[in-house]
Amino acid sequence: MDGTATASSVEQGLDRLAARHVNDGLMGTRWASGYSDGEWVQVELAAPAKVAAVTLAWENACATEYKIQTSADGTDWTTVSTQRPDACGNDVVRLTADEAVRYVRMQGVQRKTTWGYSIYEMGVYGSPVS
Repeated sequence: MDGTATASSVEQGLDRLAARHVNDGLMGTRWASGYSDGEWVQVELAAPAKVAAVTLAWENACATEYKIQTSADGTDWTTVSTQRPDACGNDVVRLTADEAVRYVRMQGVQRKTTWGYSIYEMGVYGSPVS
């Protein structure tokens, strides 16, 4: 689904690692965060939607624990899934799409490395609602 990505931080403020790269459709670009556990990246969807799945294509700087959170307004967040992947790679997080939301966030809990989090692509899949 189309949307605008923002993040809590960008590694060393580098434009080539900016949040907009997390959903640009290019596996050769990526978002990378600052070097702390609580960093996040989110997508504001172009229209409210019932989200059925989120995909994350991690670089080697991945999470040992993270949450997928949703929000209707970008202020009040609901944790819809907590993930503890065994390794870096591609994650598919299936959700129960009960309510329409406008924002979807990967909220980091714990990093796997001393680097920040790094994601090539974050995909949001579901059904827009009017």
